[in-house]
Amino acid sequence: MIRINEKLDVFYSDNSVFYDLSDELVDYSRRVVDVEIISAEDKIFIGFYKPINVFYTQIDVPNINASKMALKYYNGVSYEPVPRFYDDTEGFKRSGFVRFDRNIEDQEKSTVNGVEQYWYELTLNSDSSAMVVNGLNIVFSDDQDLKRELYEIEKFLPVGVNSHILSHVSARDEIIQELRADGRYKKDFSTGKLKDITAFDLLDISQVNTASKYLTLSKILFSVSDNPEDFYSVKANHYRGLYNKSMKTFYLSVDVDDDGKVDNSENMASNNGGLVRRWV
Repeated sequence: MIRINEKLDVFYSDNSVFYDLSDELVDYSRRVVDVEIISAEDKIFIGFYKPINVFYTQIDVPNINASKMALKYYNGVSYEPVPRFYDDTEGFKRSGFVRFDRNIEDQEKSTVNGVEQYWYELTLNSDSSAMVVNGLNIVFSDDQDLKRELYEIEKFLPVGVNSHILSHVSARDEIIQELRADGRYKKDFSTGKLKDITAFDLLDISQVNTASKYLTLSKILFSVSDNPEDFYSVKANHYRGLYNKSMKTFYLSVDVDDDGKVDNSENMASNNGGLVRRWV
C-alpha cells in the first residue's frame, strides 16, 4: 500500500499539455507508461512536499537515442541546474538512480499544473525514442548492486520479468518497518505529534544500500527454495544474517523535522534504536 507521503508527483508536459503519471509510476508494478520526449517541447516535472535528492526510474523499454538528461530546481525566480547531478540512467537508456545535492539553500516551492510542491524539471538534450517506464519512485538498491554480490542473479528472474525491482521494493518496505519498530520517527514540531518515517525521510540512502542489497538477495533466494535445507535456503539465511548485521552497525541520518534538509542534529545520527530527537 502506498501512502500519500510516499508518492512523488510526476507530470509529463507534452508541449505544455500536462498528463499526470503519478499513480502509474508510484509502485513499479501496477501499470506502465509509454513516453516519448521531444527535446524542444517536452518536459517531466517531479514534485514532492519537501526537497528530495534521489529517485529511481525502472525502464522496461529504454531510449535508444543518444540523449543527455538535465535536471533543474526552482529557486523562487527560475529553474536552475541541480548541483552535483548524477544520472545513472544515462538519458533513460537503462533503469537507474538519479541523484543530486540535498541541501540546496535557495530552493523554493512552485506551482505546476495547479499543484504546489518542490518541483524538479527534467529534460533531454535530444529527442528520445519511444520508451516504456514502469516506475519512478524510490528504492534503496537495484540489480547492479545484486550483481556485485551474486553475478548470476539474473537467472532467478521469473519468466517474462526483466528485473528484481519488486524484491527491492519489498526490501525497502521491510527496512522502513524495522526502523519504525526500533523507534525511528519524525516529529511535527508545531503540534508535538510523532509521525511515521518513510523511505523519503532517509537523508542518505547509501547508508542503507548494503542492507537492502543483502535483504533483497535473501528474499530472491528464499523464493526459489523448496526445502529448508537446500542450497538456496542456506544462502538465503546467509544473506539474511548479513542484512541483520548491516542494520546494526551503520549510522543513519533521518529527516526528523521533515524539511528535506540535513540539519546538524540529523547528520549521522546513531542507529541504536530509540527516538531521534532534535533539541531546539
